[in-house]
Amino acid sequence: SPPSPSTEANPSTMARSTLMSVLLVVLGILLPPLAVFVDEPKINDEFFISILLTICGWLPGIIHAFWVIFFGGKGQLKMMDVLILVCCILLPPLGVFLKQQKITIDFLVALILCFLFWFPAIIFAIVVAFFGFSCSKAVSSVQGK
Repeated sequence: SPPSPSTEANPSTMARSTLMSVLLVVLGILLPPLAVFVDEPKINDEFFISILLTICGWLPGIIHAFWVIFFGGKGQLKMMDVLILVCCILLPPLGVFLKQQKITIDFLVALILCFLFWFPAIIFAIVVAFFGFSCSKAVSSVQGK
């Protein structure tokens, strides 16, 4: 029997959770206590520990926020998504390859952007890996008009 609508994956919900994952990582770097609060919207011991560690040193606050976001709280990000995000930042073509599991035009664009400009390559890799953009889809939609 076909799957019921309630059990099918909703792409808009998946996109929101991925967007939320990326935002939590960025918040975890910029404002660790806020990331902990957004992940678990209540003032509890994790929140106060995050504030204390951030005051003592920024890096311990970031490490604690990532620990809460990745291994605790309600978010429970997938470790593969975290690995892909780190690869998108450090080596954008590798992030694109890990997400698509093959060498595509997106991989080649990320590689060329790395040689030209690093930051646009990072943005491109994150958009391809987490928001479903693809150069081949864009070209085919333009040719179809």
